Amino acid sequence: MSDYVGQAPAGWYADPTQPGLQRYWDGTAWTSATAPMSPLQWVAPSVPPSDAEATEQQAHGSGVHQVYGQPSGSWGLGDIGWFVLVVIGTIIASAVLVIPVVFVAEDAFTSDGGINGGSSAGSWVLTGAQAVFFAGLAAWPLIAAWRKSQGWRKAYGFVVSWRAVGIGIAGGFATLVAMVVLTDLTARILDEEVTSAGADAAESMTGSTVAFVLFLLLIAIGAPFVEELAFRGLVWGAVVKRGWSPWLATVIAGVPFALFHIEPLRVVPLLAAGLVLGVVRQYGGLSGAMLAHCVVNTIGAIGIAFA
Repeated sequence: MSDYVGQAPAGWYADPTQPGLQRYWDGTAWTSATAPMSPLQWVAPSVPPSDAEATEQQAHGSGVHQVYGQPSGSWGLGDIGWFVLVVIGTIIASAVLVIPVVFVAEDAFTSDGGINGGSSAGSWVLTGAQAVFFAGLAAWPLIAAWRKSQGWRKAYGFVVSWRAVGIGIAGGFATLVAMVVLTDLTARILDEEVTSAGADAAESMTGSTVAFVLFLLLIAIGAPFVEELAFRGLVWGAVVKRGWSPWLATVIAGVPFALFHIEPLRVVPLLAAGLVLGVVRQYGGLSGAMLAHCVVNTIGAIGIAFA
């Protein structure tokens, strides 16, 4: 099947070659994903629908795998592999960049090889390492969106609307409640305190007030942007673009989201957070998911600042 050139958003439309079916258009080309449609829905187009026609079909179509803020572009599951490679490369690069610091600021590290947040140099190492890691996390999603779509907002379904704001705020508090309850439950079952690695690092940063404030901003604003861009943007969107269920996409994006934090004691709360944020993404777009994540992390950052 040949590709078509058009600006119609990704979605399900009448199949131009097989009457009685609808086929998924990924924003740049028809995919192999098809689904049956009723005879009343079928109109055979000779070209991909215009923006107006696409909006009409999305609003009154069958509703199969339709989400708020439909992802679009020629990117897909293959980009997840590139994303993983870039993140691994970033981690290696960060470790290499830290090596010179050992020779110029010995007080940045503890005797057992950890980072000494009590020193100015150690505080800046923690903040710098976090910034570099976030840059690596966002790198491939941004590159893929730039090369294979019309920017990250269009590619990953970032929609500015009151609906996104409302669902984002409600989803944020729902995520927070789920995490608090499950964290407390985990602590009771294991009979030990369960805290986040970010909070522990921030609380150790007494060597530089500026570095401490920047670190909290990375937690409150940076993490919601890059993590949602990666997991509810690239990963979640790639699954939906494939023609699979948004609910499956929520699980597929939620599991690596929980694991990538590398915090075994918090896997269950983080998984719950990933699942709630996936639902927010489905009904409130990527903007809603980012806002929800921001609500959770901002409240956490404020708690750390005044602890």
